[in-house]
Amino acid sequence: MELKQAHKYVERFFDGKTSLADEQALLAYFLQPKVDKTLMHYKAYFNAIAKQREQRFPGNFTPVRKTKIVQLKRLSVVAAAAIAGVFLLQQIAITSQPTPEEIAFEKFKLNMYLVSEQLNKSKQGVAYIETFNTATNKYLKKE
Repeated sequence: MELKQAHKYVERFFDGKTSLADEQALLAYFLQPKVDKTLMHYKAYFNAIAKQREQRFPGNFTPVRKTKIVQLKRLSVVAAAAIAGVFLLQQIAITSQPTPEEIAFEKFKLNMYLVSEQLNKSKQGVAYIETFNTATNKYLKKE
């Protein structure tokens, strides 16, 4: 592989635009003992890739197969969860309606706020009358 072509392949490789054949050519170039000095820092990277490709799993791998019983159990759990969810939502909807006692309490509370508001207004009026009496007593002579 020519040096110019190797630079082009390396650039395309790190941009993610190479084909499998280009990657094989790059790997073959970097596995040879003589590599150009400008590309020498990539040699360790491609050697690591080659070592990773050589590694194999030493054990015996057998994937777990799903049986009909497992699928039936999953389906029954999903159905039970759906039924429980619907039941809970209905219970929440039923309990969210206020009872007559709660309605009466809310009306009582509203009336107490109105009474409190009127008492506060009358307290301000009494304070005004008291100020008026103090001012008039200053100017009136007592005998």
